[in-house]
Amino acid sequence: MKFRDKFINLIDLFWEFPCPLCGCDRQHGGSPNSFCSDCLEQLPLLHGKRCPGCGGELEGIFGFCSSCLKMPPRPWINAMSIMKMEGLAEKAIYKLKFSGSTCMARPLTELGAPLLFAPDFANADMIVPVPLHYTRQLLRSYNQSELLAKMLSRRMHKPCCRVLKKIRPTIRQATLSREERLKNLRGAFAAASKAQISGKKILLVDDVITTGATLHACAEVLMNNGAEYVTVFTVARR
Repeated sequence: MKFRDKFINLIDLFWEFPCPLCGCDRQHGGSPNSFCSDCLEQLPLLHGKRCPGCGGELEGIFGFCSSCLKMPPRPWINAMSIMKMEGLAEKAIYKLKFSGSTCMARPLTELGAPLLFAPDFANADMIVPVPLHYTRQLLRSYNQSELLAKMLSRRMHKPCCRVLKKIRPTIRQATLSREERLKNLRGAFAAASKAQISGKKILLVDDVITTGATLHACAEVLMNNGAEYVTVFTVARR
C-alpha cells in the first residue's frame, strides 16, 4: 500500500465524514469510502449472476439477458454493473456527473471493486476510462468516468491509462435509439497510443450503460488496435 493510501486511511479513522449522497452526519466515524447505512439500504443494487453483455442481472437459461440477446455481438467478453439506474442510484450518478460531486466516485467504486473478482476482470493489465471530448471536459472540468477508473485503479492496484481519445464532439445520446447512437458515435473515438493497447487485457470503465453504444465504439477501437480482450465495468445499468 502506498504512503498516500495509508495516510488517507489514517484520516478516515479519526475524522467524521458526512454521507456524500444524503449529507447526513454519521455518528460513528463515517468514511469517504462509503455511503451511510440508510442510503446503502435504498440503493437498487444488482445481485446474482450477471449478463456478460451489459452487467445486469441474468435470469433464465440463456447466457445473456433478453435485451442483449437482441443485440449484435459485443466487442467485450464480460461486463459488470453495480446497480440499476433508478432512485438513489440515479441521484448519485447525477451528482457525480453534473453537480461537481467528485467525492461520489470513491464510494461508488468501493461498492463495485469487490464484484470484479472473476479472472476476466481481475487479470486486466490496465483500466481505461471512456474519454470525453476536450470541449465537454473543459465545461465540466473533469471526466466522471476517469474519476471512477482512477479510484478503481487504486483499489485493484492496476494502472489507469488514457489510451483512448474522443476526436470529435457528439450530440447527447439520451433521446436517441441504439442505431442513432451508433451512427452518432461512428468515428468519434481513436487510440491515443496503439503501443500501449496491443496485447493488453483491458477493463473499460464508464458511469452508465444503456444500449452500450458508447462502450461498443470504445471497445471496437481497443480491439482494432490489438487488445487481447476487453471487459466492461459501469456503475449503473439503465
